[in-house]
Amino acid sequence: MSQTIEMRTPLRAAWRARTRIIGAAAIAGLLTLGIGFLMPRWYRATAVILPPEESDLLSNMALAQRALTRFPAFGMLNDYFTPADIFKAVLGSRSIQEEIVARFELKSVYRQKSMEKTLKALRENTRVKLNPDGTIQVSVEDRDPVRAAEMANGYLEALDRFNVEKRNTQARRTRQFLESRVSETDSLLRASETALRAYQERTRTVVPTAMQSVDLRSSADLMARKMMLEVRLGVLRGYLSDDHEQVVQVKRELASLGARIGSLPALQTDLTRLVRDQKVYEQLFLLLTAELEQSRIRETMDTPTVQVLDPAVPPERHSRPRRLLLAIAAALLAGVGMVLWVGTRDSDRITPA
Repeated sequence: MSQTIEMRTPLRAAWRARTRIIGAAAIAGLLTLGIGFLMPRWYRATAVILPPEESDLLSNMALAQRALTRFPAFGMLNDYFTPADIFKAVLGSRSIQEEIVARFELKSVYRQKSMEKTLKALRENTRVKLNPDGTIQVSVEDRDPVRAAEMANGYLEALDRFNVEKRNTQARRTRQFLESRVSETDSLLRASETALRAYQERTRTVVPTAMQSVDLRSSADLMARKMMLEVRLGVLRGYLSDDHEQVVQVKRELASLGARIGSLPALQTDLTRLVRDQKVYEQLFLLLTAELEQSRIRETMDTPTVQVLDPAVPPERHSRPRRLLLAIAAALLAGVGMVLWVGTRDSDRITPA
């Protein structure tokens, strides 16, 4: 019974002082609302891009991962991530943020002297989000609505430049590697042709028509494909780990071709071997030349890698401060504080019986 009385006493005191409590809450809310009008306005601009296609980044996915390992925040990326995850990681990387800082002179905008503090302020005002529908959203807050939109679009431009540069860098390395292999294969092809010609002159024989059979061409094609896969495996190992899906797939194809080549009948004469070798290097030279032309095309490609769904536009209304929300929160806090203060004050006045 005494506990019930103790609980009712503060409530009755608060009810008696309800006018003062409501007045204090109203004053706190109005003061906070007025302060909100004096606070600087911040505007949020948002840009949305479509998820990258698997074919666009599948070949250089691991290259981007290796590039991102330079930044501590992305050194723990595992082998199971999507191109959209790569886009998000690149957008949050230090290199992209430093480019944004330099482009928009954010040191003076944020009134910071050091790069670290400027980057921290930029991170606090930037948000990169993967939406459930697969799109990627980049939001930037700034006191200038035009600059906020330009910064959000600047992130997308920097992302596209990063992708194009990395794609072209990989293609250049592949082209240089293939050029050396084409030169080596051309030398081997010439040597095999010379050896075949010398054998024919020494033995006074001519390659019979039977040696141009489908079986010999098929075996030569198999061996040329095997050598081409070995070249491709060497290219992939330049920027992929041995347990990567593409490397494992090439190894699986090599094992299958090795088994098929192992089941081929043994060559009976030196002439047959020389003819086979000449055809192998001929086929390999054609395959490598085709791959080399493709890598040259990829090296010079400048097509965009980012498909913008909604470019950022200057917002018409500010995102913060949320004056009404702040005023309501201040009014509630003031009201609760007054209730506790009135209840505690009146309870202290009650003397035990």
